[in-house]
Amino acid sequence: MLTSVHIRYLVTIDELSLELDSGMSALTGETGAGKSILIDSLGLALGNKADISLIRNGHEKAEITAIFDLTDNAEAKQWLREHELLDDSSDCLLRRVLTSKGRSRAFINNTPVTLTSLTQLGEKLVDIHGQHAHQSLLKAPYQRELLDAYAGNAALLNKLQQQWRQWNTVVRELSNLQMKQQDRRSQIELLRFQIDEIENLAVEEHEWQQLESEQRRLSNAGLLRERCEELLNTLYHDNGAAQLLQRSISILEELREIDTLPGDSLEMLQSAMIEIEECSHTLHQYADAAQLDPARLASVDLRLSSILQLARKHQLEPAGLPLHLVTLQQQLKKLLHSDEQLDNLQLQIDEHQQQWDKLAGRLSRSRHKAAKLLDSQVSTTMQQLSIADGRFSVRLEPIELQQPTAHGVETIAFYFSANPGQPQQPLSKAASGGELSRISLAIQVATIGLGKVPTLIFDEVDVGIGGGVAEIVGNLLRRLGEERQILCVTHLPQVAAQAHHHLLVEKQRNSNSTQTRITPLEERQRIDEVARMLGGVEMTERTIEHAREMLS
Repeated sequence: MLTSVHIRYLVTIDELSLELDSGMSALTGETGAGKSILIDSLGLALGNKADISLIRNGHEKAEITAIFDLTDNAEAKQWLREHELLDDSSDCLLRRVLTSKGRSRAFINNTPVTLTSLTQLGEKLVDIHGQHAHQSLLKAPYQRELLDAYAGNAALLNKLQQQWRQWNTVVRELSNLQMKQQDRRSQIELLRFQIDEIENLAVEEHEWQQLESEQRRLSNAGLLRERCEELLNTLYHDNGAAQLLQRSISILEELREIDTLPGDSLEMLQSAMIEIEECSHTLHQYADAAQLDPARLASVDLRLSSILQLARKHQLEPAGLPLHLVTLQQQLKKLLHSDEQLDNLQLQIDEHQQQWDKLAGRLSRSRHKAAKLLDSQVSTTMQQLSIADGRFSVRLEPIELQQPTAHGVETIAFYFSANPGQPQQPLSKAASGGELSRISLAIQVATIGLGKVPTLIFDEVDVGIGGGVAEIVGNLLRRLGEERQILCVTHLPQVAAQAHHHLLVEKQRNSNSTQTRITPLEERQRIDEVARMLGGVEMTERTIEHAREMLS
């Protein structure tokens, strides 16, 4: 619910802070006091279009901050979570800044957002009924959701939508497969040709790497042999490593006969001599094997060229040909068995559609039954609200179905007629602002406890009514206030007296400026305000006593 509003430099407001409570709050004041300024400000905080003319004269910007308690608003918290805007607090802060340069900035929990985001979240926080924006009652999806909530269709609708999603998934899979079927034959022929091409070349795994290594060795056979011979000469030529090492061993043996040598010096040199001899033997073998073999080199070059050419044709690395062959074989196998897949998918589609048909039929019967009850209940309440000849109905129009939908077999729309003999029209076309507010009130009362939006604002719900009807309006608003937070702009004492809380809107004028302020009223102040609403400018003891009686 809405817990507080802070406004700076907007129209006739310098700075205003207001704390709000649960239940029903009435906003009253003299004509021209600016009773709707709070609602207009909230509209801006919720994403309404702005005009720089709203910025108070003499200031560069205006700012509106609204804070909401989301403790019981799971839908709003889920939206914030999905958009990574949810913080650890149970509160949500919406802020809108208007500048004299025509720019507007929006924030959710102090994070800059677009107006679209602000509007999307705002629709989950506040519903304004009257000649203002944020009126979800006129939107077809809201009307459908409201009827389903009234009928208790949540579980049934969830099953229907789950069945529709399964059906839709299989339909897309079948469609994709059918598109592939159109050129299936040419794809099969191409795959078979590509597979034969690679199989005929018979490229083995790791063959490319092995051939590259062999090519390097064969191409450099002369250099390898020359360097091996040079190394062997270094080891065994006069004054070579072997001769020098042997001379060193002889010296150590001579010294050992004289004295004990440190460590294993002699043994280490003898071991080194053995290593040199083994190395020499290995190098001799390698040099003998490193013979020039032009025929083998030509064969390897040709094999590498063939593999490279085929790899380029398939747009991949040569080493990837064996794995690519497996992929092509799998694709061919899938295409060869696609007829079976088509039949299987069609069977699944038929099964899902049969289940959907059963659920859609149950949903439609439930909706028709609930629509009659809602028609009667709303029409009866409307007549109590001074729309004596008004008729309300929920129309369910069958859809010419080519396939299942996510919401059933019909469209749902609210219709209204204000006078006998006048044909009913969609609610958005048939109802005036005042009528629409009272119809909204009647629907809210009929569906009390079902709505998800925690804060409802009613503006002009009492236009054109008075007396006993006004008392009924106040009573209905108070009943709504037991379930939801209600803000009501009213000029009728019968409505204001029913509120749990009372806010007085006043304009203070001096020679230089005009300012609007909103004040929560205590009990005695409420009596005076209701008496003013009853008696006008002059308040008598009788009107004060009447006001006290109404409030009691």
